[in-house]
Amino acid sequence: MTPGRKTLFIVCGEPSGETYAVRVARAFRKRFPEVPMEGIGSVRLASEGVRLLLDYGEISVVGLTEVARHLPAIVRALRAAVQRATRPDVGALLLVDFPEFNFRVGKKGNEHGIPVIYYIPPQLWAWRAGRAGELARFTRGVVVPFPFEEPILRAKGVNVRFAGHPLLDELGPYWDAVADPGRFGIPEGKRVVGLLPGSRPGEIRRHFPPMVAAARRIAGRFPDVHFAVPLAAPGFRDAIQDILTGVELPLTIVENERFLLFRGMTAAICASGTATLELALLGVPAVIVYRTSSMTYRISRKLASVTCIGLPNIVAGRKFLPELIQDACRSETMAGEIEGLLADDKRREELGEQCRALREVLAGTGPSEAVVEMLAQEAGEAWG
Repeated sequence: MTPGRKTLFIVCGEPSGETYAVRVARAFRKRFPEVPMEGIGSVRLASEGVRLLLDYGEISVVGLTEVARHLPAIVRALRAAVQRATRPDVGALLLVDFPEFNFRVGKKGNEHGIPVIYYIPPQLWAWRAGRAGELARFTRGVVVPFPFEEPILRAKGVNVRFAGHPLLDELGPYWDAVADPGRFGIPEGKRVVGLLPGSRPGEIRRHFPPMVAAARRIAGRFPDVHFAVPLAAPGFRDAIQDILTGVELPLTIVENERFLLFRGMTAAICASGTATLELALLGVPAVIVYRTSSMTYRISRKLASVTCIGLPNIVAGRKFLPELIQDACRSETMAGEIEGLLADDKRREELGEQCRALREVLAGTGPSEAVVEMLAQEAGEAWG
């Protein structure tokens, strides 16, 4: 290793965060081509030249009960991450989303004098706002995906910047792409309804069975509908197919080119998360759903400071897309909402326009470049 040149250590813990980490790694490599990168991710991050310490597959969980079940693996991963991230050859830590894990890694890194940059911090304006002070203490810089986060965090002493939402970079090439359902094996002339149960195994177990039941009801009333399940990761195919065993539905599972698939969707049922915003920015009105364990839900309600959970609704500042949460997350309510959209072209188009209007709200100069600039400013001497 060249004297004085240190390693950038990157930590992400699930697919959407990794998507953003990949773009930063690419931009960082362009500016600092000789600097080694290591971290926690999956094959996608590794494909950008990042040497993986761990794959996040075993620690990508959500909810208190899931964390409890996976606690030994999480503790092992945390110990390994802290041990590697605090070695003297690490020039900076880049933490992407994944807050419960990354706050711990970041605090340890800061204790060892290592600059910490946080990209996509937890939604502290919605959950546990008091943690903003913690973020200020262990980070040198933070890049946020929503414009309203900047003044909130700056007031708490965080060195924060909003430079646009990273999804705009991902989705830009698809704004005007021609929908091509046939590319995915979907018959011509069918209206496509997406079923997106989430990006974690537990979310799939909770959401996909009622989605399938809703799809069966919808198919009975609207024979021109074809369902599509874009996989958050290829490894989820078996879990999806197991739930579909014995079920007859006009349905296609899609592994690649999810954004092109979205362009051809009429509507979708989607678990709360990044995918709801992806769909909205591409003009697809979605029914937003979420169910978790009773314990997690009760605690979350006490901690939450927002009235809606869907990202499109939060960005818009109003609940314009339907949300079916916990006990309301049932097959019959899902089906009823989608049937209403399929039967009312005018309402569907109006919702699509409101979705596309979010692009302007989230536009900026480029978040990946902003992260790299912070890494250069706060740890530039480490890169040789």
